[in-house]
Amino acid sequence: MFKHLTIALSLSLHITSHAEEIVTSKERQNDLLGKDSLTLPAPIKKWDNAIPLGNGMTGGLLWGEGRELRLSLDRGDLWDERGNANVYDSKRNYKTLLKSIENKDRATWNKYFDATYNGSKWTKIPGGRLVMTLPEGTTAKTFHLDFSTATAEVKLTDGKSAHAFFSATKPVTLLRVPKGTEFKFVRPASIDKLGYPAPSIVKKNNSIIYTQKTAEELEFTFGVRWQPMEDHLLVAIATATNENAKSPRNHVDKIIADSFSSGWKNLHTSHKSWWNNLYNASSVTIPRPRLQHHYNLVKYYYGSGSRAHASPMPLQGVWTADAGGLPPWKGDYHNDLNTQMTYVAWQAAGLVDPGMSYINYYVDRMPQFRKYGKDFFDLDTAMVPGVMTHKGQAMGGWGQYAMSLTAGLWNGHAFYQHWKTSGDDQFLADTAYPWFEEITSSTLQLTDEKNGKLYLKTSSSPEWHDQRWEAYLEPNSNFDQALLTWSLQALEEMAHALGKSNDAKKWAAYQKKMPPLQFDPKTKALLVSKGTPFKNSHRHFSHAMAIHPLATLNIDQGEKEREAVRATVRQLIDEGSGAWVGYSFTWAASLAARAGFPDDAARLLTDFERAFVTRNGFHVNGDQTKSGLSGFTYRPFTLEGNFLLMDAIHEMYLQSWGDKIRIFPSVPDTWDDASFTNLRAEGGFKVSAVRKNKQTQKVTITSQKKSTLRLQNPFGSKGFKSNIPTKIDNEIIAVVLQPDQSITLISN
Repeated sequence: MFKHLTIALSLSLHITSHAEEIVTSKERQNDLLGKDSLTLPAPIKKWDNAIPLGNGMTGGLLWGEGRELRLSLDRGDLWDERGNANVYDSKRNYKTLLKSIENKDRATWNKYFDATYNGSKWTKIPGGRLVMTLPEGTTAKTFHLDFSTATAEVKLTDGKSAHAFFSATKPVTLLRVPKGTEFKFVRPASIDKLGYPAPSIVKKNNSIIYTQKTAEELEFTFGVRWQPMEDHLLVAIATATNENAKSPRNHVDKIIADSFSSGWKNLHTSHKSWWNNLYNASSVTIPRPRLQHHYNLVKYYYGSGSRAHASPMPLQGVWTADAGGLPPWKGDYHNDLNTQMTYVAWQAAGLVDPGMSYINYYVDRMPQFRKYGKDFFDLDTAMVPGVMTHKGQAMGGWGQYAMSLTAGLWNGHAFYQHWKTSGDDQFLADTAYPWFEEITSSTLQLTDEKNGKLYLKTSSSPEWHDQRWEAYLEPNSNFDQALLTWSLQALEEMAHALGKSNDAKKWAAYQKKMPPLQFDPKTKALLVSKGTPFKNSHRHFSHAMAIHPLATLNIDQGEKEREAVRATVRQLIDEGSGAWVGYSFTWAASLAARAGFPDDAARLLTDFERAFVTRNGFHVNGDQTKSGLSGFTYRPFTLEGNFLLMDAIHEMYLQSWGDKIRIFPSVPDTWDDASFTNLRAEGGFKVSAVRKNKQTQKVTITSQKKSTLRLQNPFGSKGFKSNIPTKIDNEIIAVVLQPDQSITLISN
């Protein structure tokens, strides 16, 4: 599926105040037509326009100009975890929060909740920058990234090239650069703001060892060594911390020595094999080249930015800012949308290795979550902070969301979806159910019963009313209510699957105590909360959680529910995008797909891709074209908008919420041809389908365990042929499939 396309680049730039990132439409189109590659003309003067490389644990940004090539290096676990004194004050707790809300005590609020975010040192720490000065007379011409092999190439003006890859199978980075290249390792200027001592930089004839002591005894090392080959220098880079190696220096030396023994060819071969397996997990074809390119790019981001053995991606993944400043929003883990939406698409795509990074991390942090539950809420069970450090400390900020009561429930959605799409009942028993049961039980303890219904003590809807007192809404907001209701339904389903009948009865009893969602009687759309309509453009569609991603409110439930879904999605789109940021467009596209508005979904994805990404595809929150799509025109870089694009494509091509699978449920008529291979559906199914001339032609579904397939007839009145007998009733095709059994249906 990955065929390299040679791209003829126009080097003329459209000169604007954003000259580097806003290029002529012809050049932009040429850049993006390559389905499996990214080619950018030199110079690349900004780190967030760089070629992104990585292997989950280590990230790199390759950029530069003239003779200078820069490789900005990062590790996912480099964090300053220092909170200020107020963070550890025993008065920083839920009782104090409730009292400060009641009294509108802004001084106490700022001291313990809001100001602890910016008033603390904690932040993601950038690693460092390797600067390579090419020989005299040699300069960079173009920067190229081949997605299929995750390998970068810098074409040089003398006809030669430099190459780089971050090994997918070994903890090392290899480069090939011209002989005569000089090397220097630079400490990021942003580290000066953290009060660390000067680094140790030991440079020898063929190596550099950079060691930085940080805070709380954390120390990290990057080692670089080069050796001459026949026509180039082979460069190896390795990194370690004193938390994962007794002697980081010795650990780095061994990795580099082993990589030189293995050599470029052997390491690159195993590296390419890993990436080939990743891409073969699934595929989609999109009849819009730029959207196809961006989908492939996002799959590349998953593979380079996330691995099961490493930390999950925070706001900027493994690509921390390298421009003298610390990362936007401290590069933290935001659990009011960002982490969840960064990991919203891997299950359907079957990208298990990248996705399990997220699952493993939230399981491993349970001791810290229990500490937060005890210290802040006086519970004996775990709670997940709405905004947190790498270790899981509650950072504070806007307390309405940073101390959200339902953040962990949203994190739990990834556990549920992995079980549903993989059919892995062992994962359900060992991991998903125990984790989610504890988190949900904690949240239920923070409710009060009134007239037979359960209401949270505080309720909000990210990021409605920002940090104002009005952000505390009448419980339960539709955001909180959707998560509570879905969680209880999911736990009942999980308990039944595990044969835990008493647990299932308990969760069913809780469901009877759930208040209903709140609707506007005039518009029929979801309210934000009782008495609070969604009446103006807003970036965060938290009130619509029940529609997407949870599907507890959906168009198949009946005419009333169908009207409510469509009214809600129509309203948030028709209110306009003036207050949207980049991720709003891609989330709105997923919502539009769920509502059955395919033209809106396609348009929103197109708007996102042309206006809210940098030259290298990174999602930046503001409208970079300044064409009026949004009132925000700034450029802080976060990743969730990219991954939501992948999710929206999945929603347009395959939906499996509820009790049936839908093929091409929200594809525009203008997309005549489309296809996908091995996307995962709930029930443990792998699904492939082909659409030609606006009609579904072929569907193949393989079950990963014994399961009853229910498929909404995708062929209409044409009818179909099947390789095995099926039953059809009310346009639902049904058949019981055994493990690894496939059914193929072909249109007549």
